[in-house]
Amino acid sequence: MIRALLLVSALSAGAIGPQRAEAQSASVTAPAASLDSTLHRLPVDSTRLQAARFVYRSVLVRDTISSPIGDQQFVVTAMDYAGTPAWMLARDGQQGVTTISDSLVVRRADLRPLHWTTALGVARLAAEFTADTVFGAMTSPLGKQNLIFATRPDMLVNTMEVDAVLASLPLTTGWRDSATVLVVDAGGTATAPATIDVEGEEHVVVPAGEYDCWIVSLETERGNERLWVTKQGQVVVRSEQVLPQLGGATLQRVLVQTDNPALVPASARLPH
Repeated sequence: MIRALLLVSALSAGAIGPQRAEAQSASVTAPAASLDSTLHRLPVDSTRLQAARFVYRSVLVRDTISSPIGDQQFVVTAMDYAGTPAWMLARDGQQGVTTISDSLVVRRADLRPLHWTTALGVARLAAEFTADTVFGAMTSPLGKQNLIFATRPDMLVNTMEVDAVLASLPLTTGWRDSATVLVVDAGGTATAPATIDVEGEEHVVVPAGEYDCWIVSLETERGNERLWVTKQGQVVVRSEQVLPQLGGATLQRVLVQTDNPALVPASARLPH
């Protein structure tokens, strides 16, 4: 089950998962995404992003049975990286029985990735982003791989970057754009074209509170994820993915706590 969850989370998370046993030590170049001529803009306004902490709970829903997978903390922190104003997007917690630690440094001006490190159990990945190329290495029980692949202005690397970009886009009824998502597993890397659509709006209730939200669809050839993004502050408070490989079970993520000033008064924020 954990393997399937890792591959599904790669839709927007850039997860590491044990997939190809023949992988030992190699230099892997990602195949180019089979994109059409659609303009990929992602007109982010990075000034909308704020330093904050979020606690999310993941649940696997199969038929009428809900199985908690674990809680994860997301932290957005302002920093400088090699002299460049940046945001650190960090995540840590449990994914099933496995501990996950994931951090992505992005430029504060446009949310373009600069540096990425992630660990899932004993698997590790580190990557450095230049203007047009990503250089990295990945180790797992299957061996070590060097990773070299082209980057794009519209590439979404992991779950935290998806959340950060959604906080920075001009979401409204009927809004639509496109992007590229990065998928990493033990066999190497791949990119997949994606569409981002505001497909509706809904008032939702999660453990952190009640919010009026945009319903955003992130769709690739590998699957579809729906995200509920608050109209105030544009924070992801809920997401759902259907897992065909688990008989149509649904992976849900809900916001449990946050100190984001757009959502809660100062008296209710998480302690620092």
